[in-house]
Parts: sequence; structure tokens; C-alpha cells
Amino acid sequence: MSERPEVLIGEFARRCRLPVSTLRYYDRIGLLVPAFVDESSGYRRYAAGQLPTAELIWRLRELGVAPQRIARVMAGGVTATEALLAERRRITQELDQGRRHLAELDALLAGDLAMGPIELIELTSRQVVVLPYSARFDDLEAGVTRAIALLRATLREAEQRRAGPWGATFPLDLTDEVEGMVFAPVEGAVAAGLVAATLPACRAASSLHRGSTLALGPVYRAAFDELDRLGEKPCAPVREDYLPLGPERAVGVRVSVPFALA
Repeated sequence: MSERPEVLIGEFARRCRLPVSTLRYYDRIGLLVPAFVDESSGYRRYAAGQLPTAELIWRLRELGVAPQRIARVMAGGVTATEALLAERRRITQELDQGRRHLAELDALLAGDLAMGPIELIELTSRQVVVLPYSARFDDLEAGVTRAIALLRATLREAEQRRAGPWGATFPLDLTDEVEGMVFAPVEGAVAAGLVAATLPACRAASSLHRGSTLALGPVYRAAFDELDRLGEKPCAPVREDYLPLGPERAVGVRVSVPFALA
């Protein structure tokens, strides 16, 4: 390759162990443009120095990195480091989600709903700091998780200490686009710049779920069935409180469906 400064696409593809069609795709999206294109024949020629670039692009593509972020990596310097760190966070989140999905499959295989009994409880009035969220139904869990992460960062920036578990509200009737609030109780007066709200006191049908949030459907169904049995009508919004369980950072979800305001 060093004896031939520029080679046709076929030879270049052979050297970097990629299909010609892949190199044409890289050219089309602007990731790896040939060093020279013959205007009369359309033949693409590549330089030897482009081989490491082709290899890097393929390596990143195999990791699922989007073309726009690959371009940032190729830019080098701080931009490249930030892009790679962002991809590391993405893959870590995917691994966490994969572990949750495996746990859910294990629960399905075992026939275990991990659902506690439905209880009628009194929810006391609470002042909380809130952050609205809006998420597609098919991305609801991730959307709420992102909103809680943003609220956590906001509290940290305001030097406001949390005084209880994270939570979220949901409408009674879910649609393709779901809107609600994530919330957290805080210590002392609410710092400037934070949005405070009061969760009203009410009675609710409630259950503590210790399994995956993907299995919350039966919990809600049981709560609504209990209200039907009592002749009560649910009222919005429903609440979920995310409670730490044990030393292994497991999280339980207390589902509460209000039916009578205090």
C-alpha cells in the first residue's frame, strides 16, 4: 500500500477488510470521503493514510455509535473524549436495562408477580419539589428515569437535600404521549429556582411491588378491582413512590391509586 499512494475502492476495501458497499455508504454520509474521485469515470481512490480512519469507523459502528457521534470522535481532542464517554454511558444504561429485562423474564418463568396485597391507606399532604415530564408511552419508563436524573441534578446544583424517596405522578388514562411530574420531598425551605407543589392528602388503594416496573400492570389492575369492589371511583393523578429495599440497591414501587380527597 505504501508503494501506491492512492488505490481504487476495491483494493482499499480489501486492505481494511470492509465491503465496497460499506465504503460507499461511508462516503455517502460524509464519514470517509475518497481522497480523489475521477470526474469522468466516477472511480474513487483512497489514500493509505485513510486506512486507520476506515478501521476506526467500522469499530465504532459495531459498537452501535451513530454516524453523527462518530464524526465527533474523528474530530479528535476534547470533543472525541466527550463523545466516547457519552457512548460509554449509553452502553452502561443498555446493560442495566438488559439486566432488568432478564430479571423480568426470570420472574415470568417463575410465575412471580412480586406484588404485595392491596391496602387502603391514608396519603398525607406533602410538600415536594417537582419537575414536569412528557414521554411517549413506549418510552415511559426511560422518560421518567431521565426526568428523575434531571431533578436530582437540579437539587444538587441548588444544594437542596432530599428528605424522602423519589416519586412520579401519572394520569388515570394513558395515551400515546404521557404527561406528569416527578417529585421529591426536601429538607427545609425550598431553594430559589426550584418548583414546589403540594401532594394533597387522600385515601388510596395501594400496593408495594418488589419486581420489575415492567410488571406494574397487574398491580394497577388489582387496585382498580379493589375500588370496584368498594364502589369507589379512582381520581387522578395516580402516584408511584420508588422505595429503596435492602442493601443491594433494589427498588420497590409503591403504587397508589387515590379515590377520595381528604
